[in-house]
Amino acid sequence: MDRLLAPNENIAKCVGLWLAEGDNKTKSEITFTNNCWDLVNLFYRTINKIFYKHNYNPRIYVYSKDKKKVKIHYKNCVVKYYVHKKAIKPFFILRFASVEMVKEWKKIVKFFLDKKEFFPNILKGFFAGEGNVHVGRKSVRVLRVSQKERKKFIDDLLNSLNISFSFETGNRNYVITKKFNWDVFAKLKLADLHPLKKEKFWRVYNDFKQEHYEKHYLIKKIYTILEKPLTTRDLSNKFKRSFARTQDVLVLLKKQRRVHNFRVGSIDYWTNDKNLIIISKLKKGYLLFLDRPKQTAELAKKFNVCWKASFRRLKELEKLNLIRRNKKDGKWIKLPVKKSILAI
Repeated sequence: MDRLLAPNENIAKCVGLWLAEGDNKTKSEITFTNNCWDLVNLFYRTINKIFYKHNYNPRIYVYSKDKKKVKIHYKNCVVKYYVHKKAIKPFFILRFASVEMVKEWKKIVKFFLDKKEFFPNILKGFFAGEGNVHVGRKSVRVLRVSQKERKKFIDDLLNSLNISFSFETGNRNYVITKKFNWDVFAKLKLADLHPLKKEKFWRVYNDFKQEHYEKHYLIKKIYTILEKPLTTRDLSNKFKRSFARTQDVLVLLKKQRRVHNFRVGSIDYWTNDKNLIIISKLKKGYLLFLDRPKQTAELAKKFNVCWKASFRRLKELEKLNLIRRNKKDGKWIKLPVKKSILAI
């Protein structure tokens, strides 16, 4: 690489483009085929920038149904036009004839494939060449990468970015589903190099109505985050799931005895801390007032409520093993507690 320009993002993208749409078997020329002029132009200018000191013969072959002329303003570049009856739109074959350039280029490709920091840009190029965005029946959203067979370097690119995938031998493509994978594509703009694929990706991505997670993802995340007490609504908003779906997960975790809930007013607070008791500020006041054994009537008078209302609060504290009632005189006694008490 010391004889070449310093590594950069455009070279990495072109490595991906060439791996997708180039010919890696020929030893006499660097080739690239695509129907998107933006990609052809990027590849042409990048190769020229790298090998500006080399002597080579650049050629562009344009194929279309009607042999339509395309304005191409490259110096010292041979442009030829051909008819291709099956061409839906014009496509281009770009060729740089030079044995020495091919040797150098393959060294560059190997260099970039050994550097994980360039993997996102390599994948951008590869997806621009072989990727597609698909929306099937029932609005199933899929990212696909066409390939005759599974290849290690593609696996490495996807795995390095924590993108889960499967390979369909029959359809000969990599299949990427799940919203969290789309999030990675969106964050790194992996579908943005090809203008048409970029437009479709963002249109489909922005149409997601709800987050979709891998199996057990929500259970694991909710359990972990409940080190701090949260309500069902808090969790629903954080993970962008419905209230009912979030409640189902919490009930499941409660059945597994991994979390427990405390009712404060009309709201449930959930926590995975087994040494924590959550009560209302009113109940906290009851505990503080029970500095000595007292009758229900005394507490009712103190908090300006009827006897029944005060008795209900005391029974709730009794269920939490924070107080007990003396059977002989009916007075309430505060119990020593090892657990932490949080008043909300």
